[in-house]
Parts: sequence; structure tokens; C-alpha cells
Amino acid sequence: MTLKKNIALEPDILVRAEQVAETQGKTVDELANDAMKRELARLFFERIGREAQARRGNMSDDEVDAIVERAIAEDRSEQRAR
Repeated sequence: MTLKKNIALEPDILVRAEQVAETQGKTVDELANDAMKRELARLFFERIGREAQARRGNMSDDEVDAIVERAIAEDRSEQRAR
């Protein structure tokens, strides 16, 4: 079941959303859902990027590549041992 929550859009945004939704063959609700999904995904990847940068510290690309290659090799070795 889809939960319903009414939201208030500024009049000019609503008009533009209705126009875009019509050209895409969607409802304004579908357009708004798509926009929220994209924004939430963008925020998630932005946060993950910041966390990754903090973990990376001052490592060079070559150092990061070496760590990734080593982890892949270890994983594959463990998979073969099973």
C-alpha cells in the first residue's frame, strides 16, 4: 500500500511540474516520486563519497589501487579454498 502525504508546491513549480509530467506521460505524483528518488540517491552517494575520502586520507591513487587489488586477490583465494 502506498502511503499518502500531501505536499505544498510553489505555484510556478507546480505549473512546470504539470507541464513536464504531461510531456513524459506521467502524473505529477510520479514525477515528484522520481525526483525524490534521484535526490535521495544523490545525497546518499554524496555522503558515501565524503566517508570514502575520509577513509582514503592521504593515500595516492596507486596506493588505493594496490589495496583494492590485494583485497580482490584475497577474496578470490578464499572463494577457491571453499
